[in-house]
Amino acid sequence: MKQFALVGKPISHSKSPSLFKAAYGDCDFEYSLIETTDVKYVENLLRSKILHGVNVTIPIKIEALSIVDEIDETAEMTGATNTIVVNGDNKLKAYNTDYLGVLQTLIDFNVDIQGEECLIIGAGGAGRAVAFALHKLGANITIANRTADKANLIAEKINCNVISIDEINYNISNKKLIVNALPADICVIDKQYLNPQQTVFDASPHQSMLLKTAQSKGCRCIDGRFWLLHQGIAAYKIFTQQPPDIISMRKILDI
Repeated sequence: MKQFALVGKPISHSKSPSLFKAAYGDCDFEYSLIETTDVKYVENLLRSKILHGVNVTIPIKIEALSIVDEIDETAEMTGATNTIVVNGDNKLKAYNTDYLGVLQTLIDFNVDIQGEECLIIGAGGAGRAVAFALHKLGANITIANRTADKANLIAEKINCNVISIDEINYNISNKKLIVNALPADICVIDKQYLNPQQTVFDASPHQSMLLKTAQSKGCRCIDGRFWLLHQGIAAYKIFTQQPPDIISMRKILDI
């Protein structure tokens, strides 16, 4: 039986085990939660084949790249990983299916951002995936982060604007799409600066403070369940080389 897991912290609230078990159907796989920020421990679990693959979440999406032997172009491009698998040659390979999750969600919702102004809040591993997905779709991107260093690393690759968190409210009136890559309990936008013509997309699969604020202003809102679904579909294919049971996965997420 092959063993997979989600690693990161905190993760006790995660729906990933239920999502992947639904994807497996009758296949002989197991999926668990391992709450840790120790990437060397994760590496040992993989190299000893206690685990055959992991999904990686905050706060180690960037640091986890240090333990792998090979990096897929998605992880290379974003500078972060959320999926690591043990290959047939016993080497660890990193991917970034967050990028694919964001991209497919925006395509599914027909969010046309070609040439449009967009704002990303947060420049960690999730924020990086968002930035490259929006860049792929032709958006004009502004990234807001508490410290400029992480955001500047992204800007060097895709030539986007960087602002501080304190400047957000004065830079959102013209943004067609706002993507939040901060924790669900953090809202750095005052609702008076939002308008009904905007789409707000949150990384969290749970009802975030930002989405509640955006809904009260009549914005189009997309929560992170769709991102979770699409990144999970891509990760499952990497783990198993098989198509997942997408209908069952959607039922788990109630979408």
